[in-house]
Amino acid sequence: MVSLDLQILPSPTPQVSSPSDLPCSSASSGLLNQESSSSENCGPSSQIKKTWPETFQIPWTAMPMDIRSALADGKRPSPAARRQMVRVLADEMRKYELNPTRGQCVTVCQNIVRQYPQSFADLRDNGQVLGNGYTSLLIQIKNRIENLNRTTSFRQHRSSGDGLKRGPTDTYGCTRFQPDLPPEETDETIEQKRQRLEEIYRRDGINGVEKAEVKQLMETTFCLQRQQINILPAPTIADLKQQWPYLFTQKGLHAHFELLTDIKVMRALELAMEECGRAIVEFFSNKPTNADVRAVISLRPDLELSLCVIQLLMAHFSETQEGLILFAN
Repeated sequence: MVSLDLQILPSPTPQVSSPSDLPCSSASSGLLNQESSSSENCGPSSQIKKTWPETFQIPWTAMPMDIRSALADGKRPSPAARRQMVRVLADEMRKYELNPTRGQCVTVCQNIVRQYPQSFADLRDNGQVLGNGYTSLLIQIKNRIENLNRTTSFRQHRSSGDGLKRGPTDTYGCTRFQPDLPPEETDETIEQKRQRLEEIYRRDGINGVEKAEVKQLMETTFCLQRQQINILPAPTIADLKQQWPYLFTQKGLHAHFELLTDIKVMRALELAMEECGRAIVEFFSNKPTNADVRAVISLRPDLELSLCVIQLLMAHFSETQEGLILFAN
């Protein structure tokens, strides 16, 4: 057994700094773990730079008086006041980034709802939080930003002075609106690969889309696909389908969209369904709007979420399933 003789050594300076004088001290100086938390805050992690949505300051002083009154009273603002708030918020966010991502908007909305849940959280009739609590605010902000960007794009297009000119690529929400040729390719080699795709289609038909060669050729010829799609006057669908038969398949469209926008469309749809689908189902469960909706709700345990959401919306709008869903044996 080893015995340790621990002694408390006096501080080299008699003056004791108050918590407020320490650069890394916590504001809650009364907490017992103040010393440990202060040392942690002084560590390397404090040097990590936060993103702008995490440090974004909501311009509450610039908000309409109705909004400020609602916050002070802990009440929900009127729809008109809330729309005004969204406009101010979108303008402020676009000072940091013209087209904030969904994730960045989520961070801002979470902070708002966390700070004022009584005024902005999505609530059920019984007062419980619906879903994550910020979905409706997120949708409003994203729609406002997209509308602003769309208006800017339209103005730039009109101000170009030439009706046969496209606007800047970023205004289309695309990362590769009109990419250049791959470094190892020429116009001739790209056209040869397009013709190779036609040969495969004539031989294997639509099933050829499953081939690895087709996938690679479609990626390599993406620049030519965009060139022919973007040409003005625009080509007809029939012409494009003749030139690019595999583009008009599910795999072809998904791959083209991902290259165009850097968005995996199926994953984005799954995330949207997870985020909004449950809220839709809960809404109609609490407030069924007609007999067809109640019939779908009664089958809810046996239905997949996405199918349940689609059937609920069709039932609500009195649409027949045969108009959208193809039933097969």
